[in-house]
Amino acid sequence: MVTQYFSDNYFEARGKFLAAAKKSDAKIESHRNPNGAGPDGQDIYTDVAVFGDPDSPKILMIVSGTHGNEGFCGSGCQIAYLQKGLIQQRADDTCVVMVHALNCYGFANVRRVTEDNVDLNRNFVDHNKSYPDNVGYADIHHLLVPQDWTAESVKQANNGLAIYRSAHGVGALQNAISGGQHTHPDGVFFGGFKPSWSNTMLRTIVNQHCLEKEHVALLDFHTGLGPNGVGELILNGDFKQSYERAQRWYNDEVTSFQDGSSTSAELTGMMCFAFLDAMPADKLTGIAIEYGTVSGAEVLSSMRFDNWINLHETPDTDRWREGKQAIRDALYCDNDEWKEKVWARAQWVLKHTYKGLGSI
Repeated sequence: MVTQYFSDNYFEARGKFLAAAKKSDAKIESHRNPNGAGPDGQDIYTDVAVFGDPDSPKILMIVSGTHGNEGFCGSGCQIAYLQKGLIQQRADDTCVVMVHALNCYGFANVRRVTEDNVDLNRNFVDHNKSYPDNVGYADIHHLLVPQDWTAESVKQANNGLAIYRSAHGVGALQNAISGGQHTHPDGVFFGGFKPSWSNTMLRTIVNQHCLEKEHVALLDFHTGLGPNGVGELILNGDFKQSYERAQRWYNDEVTSFQDGSSTSAELTGMMCFAFLDAMPADKLTGIAIEYGTVSGAEVLSSMRFDNWINLHETPDTDRWREGKQAIRDALYCDNDEWKEKVWARAQWVLKHTYKGLGSI
């Protein structure tokens, strides 16, 4: 059973990850988030474990927790990779770098966003230039973030979203909601007004480990889109420079919002730009492994509710706990069947990543 690799909270996950990494002779660096803390004020960390020679010509970077509590899934896969000895199966010319809990605040506090309410996977834009425009979001912000969260107010807001969908189409609604926005800091899918701490941390890690390499592979674990337990492989890099190569590596199973094949909206500010801003685009082959959980409507509702309780509720009230449980369940299916499917796909992905790197 794979249940033993998954954890009930960030602190348990971190302990398991560090123990497994040390047992596998990793070089470990722990970076404390100075801007955020755990639910009881605890220090929280993004941990980086390096396996092999950092001067190797090829790097495989495996990231969990870009979206906070989606780290329940990604951390479990990282720990399983370690405890089952799969990281030791890397080629001699490859160094594996694991980034555990990139958005450690979100993981520790069971939030998808960072300590500044930022969707980290929309934050990697040039903050010195004009932000990407998302006019549609402004039209529906009041529906996504209603002032009250009652059965009647949510029903009215959802009706408003349905009207927008009828007028503009399903794709336009999805892009308006989740494509990323830089206008409403109290809203959902907020891309931020500056680089988040986790953004800066990832760029530091990339600059330390990925520059002037023959090739870099990136695996970034996510949850919340698609059929339950199915791991969609979404391109996480430059379409022109890496899509065909990624398809070769992963048996033509890679999707992309750039050609309309992905369940994802058209995103801006993705974390892959930490790599693309620092190295040639043709040197990166990256994918986001996106595991389905519950329906898209349930995922969005839980994110809106989590946003609402963090704006209006006091921690540890019944309403607060209800919201925390909802966002946890929406992004992490805590049952054996789902975890088995997640792990089977994770093994397949690692095997094909090793093979792909070997073909470079």
